[in-house]
Amino acid sequence: MKLSKKVLAALSTAALLATAGVFVSCAEDDDDPENAITGSGSNYEINYANSSKTDIYRAYKTTTFKHEGELVKITLNNQETTTHNGAMGFIWDLCKSKDAAPVTSGTETITPVATDENLKNFFVVGFRNNSTAPQMYISKFFNVSDLQADNFGAKTTVTTHQAGITATEPKELEVVKAWNVADLSDIDIASDKTLTFWVDIYPVFENSKHGVNYAAHANLAAGSYVVEVYAADPTGDTPVDPVFVKTIATNITGYTAEPTQHTLAVYANVQPEKTLSGSWNLAKDYAADEVVEE
Repeated sequence: MKLSKKVLAALSTAALLATAGVFVSCAEDDDDPENAITGSGSNYEINYANSSKTDIYRAYKTTTFKHEGELVKITLNNQETTTHNGAMGFIWDLCKSKDAAPVTSGTETITPVATDENLKNFFVVGFRNNSTAPQMYISKFFNVSDLQADNFGAKTTVTTHQAGITATEPKELEVVKAWNVADLSDIDIASDKTLTFWVDIYPVFENSKHGVNYAAHANLAAGSYVVEVYAADPTGDTPVDPVFVKTIATNITGYTAEPTQHTLAVYANVQPEKTLSGSWNLAKDYAADEVVEE
């Protein structure tokens, strides 16, 4: 999908934010064979019953614009209290492995070597309710070719970014180990078992237009990413503090300046014989001024 330079010039970031219809989903980029995730623009939903007795169903749905970050509201409906129906989350920096950023190990620069067009790299943050407690994780996955495979096919956890980026087999680097609960104690589970998170994902770099949050993290190295989780809308009239903050360092992001604008996606997995219902609202895009060329 391509837009003319004239149209692109007319689409400022503010216009993109104000016009939800500008966002659509490219079928060729989707990995959701059961069409469990629906929606377009800034709003997506899932209401999917997994009939399998043994297999988790996984899916993501991409937008057609490249972004450096996103503020997204994630709502998980009717979550059980003694177990969980599934997880919902958000994917960013999604790209082909061969196009991933070089990373540094000591003084040596490591350039990605994977050439298989089907291999992808991405960050993912996921949320669920289990045993009456909200839980989350953040991971970076390398060389994923089968989204439906257990843990995206990543059977081993890498201990260095270098090992993950140069190997051709799927790998996972745990940024926040699954399933972390201690930092989410301020997230309330509603009486109907609904959980709502606001997740702000943004990069730190010189001359970033992120504003007040960038100023608060100006001491971080350029190329870092920050993930903040809120119990209430941080864009509302009443200021709120995040209940969780995680800085992802440059040796994991692979960036030392403004990051490459890669794809965003909404993500979910549904447990066997469970129904997962929920929604995503993309509230604020950062540097959303390029189009994914398909």
